[in-house]
Amino acid sequence: DPEDLGESLQLCLDALLTNGNPSGPRTLIDDEDAKQEVEVWFTNPDLVYSGLARHPRVTQGSYRLCLEALYHSATSSTSTSYYSSNNSDQKQTINKGRTLHATTVGKPTPLTGKTALTKLLAQCPPNTTEQDLEIWTAGDNPYSDVALAHTMGWNSALVRTGIWNGDVLDLEKRGVRPTRVEDSFA
Repeated sequence: DPEDLGESLQLCLDALLTNGNPSGPRTLIDDEDAKQEVEVWFTNPDLVYSGLARHPRVTQGSYRLCLEALYHSATSSTSTSYYSSNNSDQKQTINKGRTLHATTVGKPTPLTGKTALTKLLAQCPPNTTEQDLEIWTAGDNPYSDVALAHTMGWNSALVRTGIWNGDVLDLEKRGVRPTRVEDSFA
């Protein structure tokens, strides 16, 4: 996560709008037919995490939402910040803004589960398969830890030590069903 959110968002936006050449023209604003060439990867879809502070802290998922909103706004012809009214070459059409194309990895994405499974199986005796194992995920976030287990068909242990400290019935109403719920890892 960036230490200076504003600066990090600005640098990413500069790289995106110029298709990787921040000292060059703003290709994705100036050329309606240009395509996004810069690959964008986010390492975690979570909006918040549990830190030392009393309340949850924002994380990668929040950063993703900010960048998506800024990118969409910056590539919209209604943006007064990025479109110059002095540009006589500018088309008189309304551009509603572009959608940021990005890949997110981390729990609960299948890529993360498959990577974990590959690493787990590499530690097992030869010819061991996923079906030979009883696999569990454990964590404090029902929407990443339990969701990863659900995505992969594994068991899950949800602990009340961080992000989540709620009622299991509330989770079940939302379709989240951990295999076990514990008060702590101890």
